[in-house]
Amino acid sequence: MITNCRGDVKRFVYEWSIAKWKKSVFSFVWYLTALDEEAKLSDWRFWKVYKLYIQDIVDIKESDSIVIDGIEYSVKWIAKRRWWSLVLTEVVLELWV
Repeated sequence: MITNCRGDVKRFVYEWSIAKWKKSVFSFVWYLTALDEEAKLSDWRFWKVYKLYIQDIVDIKESDSIVIDGIEYSVKWIAKRRWWSLVLTEVVLELWV
C-alpha cells in the first residue's frame, strides 16, 4: 500500500550546543508504505516500521523526525539514489506505539 501524502521534516534547534526543541525545516510530497508483517514483528519490536520515498535528493538526517498527518515518525535509515533518470531518497521510519 502506497500513500501519497504531504509531510514536514523536524530538526533539533541548538542553543549554546544544547538541543532545545524541534523545528519544522521543510515540507515535501512523500510516498509512504508499510513494511511487511515479518519486518514489523522481528526482534520483539513494539513500533511500526515504514518506508518513505521522496522523488528528489533531500537533506534528511537520522536525528530528524517526520510528521505526516499529525503523526510523528523517527528517522532510522536514509539512502540517496541517482541512477539514469531516477532521483530518489529512501527513508526508513519508526512509529512508537
